[in-house]
Amino acid sequence: MTGSSIPTISLAFNLADIATAIGNWFSSFWLILAFATAIPLSFMIGHRVKGLFS
Repeated sequence: MTGSSIPTISLAFNLADIATAIGNWFSSFWLILAFATAIPLSFMIGHRVKGLFS
């Protein structure tokens, strides 16, 4: 095994390919992320608004 080296790997990805992949991944999860963010945020805002009037 002496003298062997790690083979060179050449990837042909560019920034547009990466942006498309991230966009495709995010489009499948946006609804879950929206609800996971919106529900706690609405409770926090409701608590703050309630504090204004008490």
